[in-house]
Amino acid sequence: MGGLQWSLIPLGWLLGDLLFWFLFPERLNRQARKAGATTLSEFLGDGLSGRSAQLLRLLVAVVLAVFLATYTSAQWLAGQKFLASAFGFGGYGAFLLFSVTIVAYSTLGGFRGSVYVDTMQAVLSLCSTVLALVFITSVALADGAAFAANVRDAPADFFSLAPHGQYGASLGVLFGFAAAGFGFSLSQPQVITRYFAGSSPEETRAARWIYIGFIQVTWLSMTVFGAVLRGVMPGLEDPESGLVVFFDMVAHPIVAGLVFAYIYAIIGSTANSIIVAVSQSVSRDILPGRTGGLKERSTPLWIIGAVGIVTILLSFVLAGNVFSIATGAFSKMAAAIAAPVAIKVFGWRHDATSLTLAVLFGLAAAYVWEALGFATVLNEAGVGMVVGILANRMYCSLRQ
Repeated sequence: MGGLQWSLIPLGWLLGDLLFWFLFPERLNRQARKAGATTLSEFLGDGLSGRSAQLLRLLVAVVLAVFLATYTSAQWLAGQKFLASAFGFGGYGAFLLFSVTIVAYSTLGGFRGSVYVDTMQAVLSLCSTVLALVFITSVALADGAAFAANVRDAPADFFSLAPHGQYGASLGVLFGFAAAGFGFSLSQPQVITRYFAGSSPEETRAARWIYIGFIQVTWLSMTVFGAVLRGVMPGLEDPESGLVVFFDMVAHPIVAGLVFAYIYAIIGSTANSIIVAVSQSVSRDILPGRTGGLKERSTPLWIIGAVGIVTILLSFVLAGNVFSIATGAFSKMAAAIAAPVAIKVFGWRHDATSLTLAVLFGLAAAYVWEALGFATVLNEAGVGMVVGILANRMYCSLRQ
């Protein structure tokens, strides 16, 4: 996949977001408030008891911790690329400067701090998105002949949504990432805890268009920016550093600084939110003796710091680029967790064992699908969700 076909990813994500936002946030908020749940493990275990319920909560917490740690490691790699491209820092120096700074802030700021960072990120993102489109358009128009020549020299079908006429593959990308976007919203604790924290279902519903508008405006705009950048700077060695390289070369230092702040904020706030969410889960759902009646503010600082350090160390052993690592992590998480959450929200028949099987079979199906090479055609998140729902249903039917 390449060129404009990448735009199918945010378009698919938009479909998944719309489906999720019209079905789930109010229900999630209402049920979480009723259960007094602040983590996904607590939410899924509500109303269940016995050793099987304890196993379910532990399994969900471990799955979330593992894949969110992987997802966070991708953010450190992204931060390293940003600092190296923007300021010329060496690889390890850039990596440690970025990651240690965010881990330190996460340790001190906690959940409330992550909310403030997210707010700052939103403002910077919208401003920088507008600046990016204005600047890339002005540069392209300033030398239209060179831009047109670079576009003509682009690989065949670079600006096609279906390269080489492969419409089936493009539809697979579209609906695969619709499933991934839907599953992402149902499985990411750094997102889910925002729904849990709403003061009422009505307040949670009111945030719908703000969230969708922010995510899609920035993502779609950056996709357009990347496509136009191919005609402006065709010789980029690393497309993932294109935004930084472009503004460093063509913009006034103040404008470039604003855009760099945006990049830092969006990477840093994502990592910060995940570290806090994982730390809450570790504190409440994994460590013995720390469950029941504890609020998010009681998460010990040493746990937050330890989670951050583990994600930093993990970055040194992961293979792949930022996109592949992040996509693999949230797709596996969606495959494992989204089905049990949907089952719980809609009140479909279940018990602790059936939800445990939904997690295990959904995750296994995602890995098998990927191993067979089908994940490039249809994201494994959707396959895992379907298998998880079927596993729950089949077990409950056999129990009758």
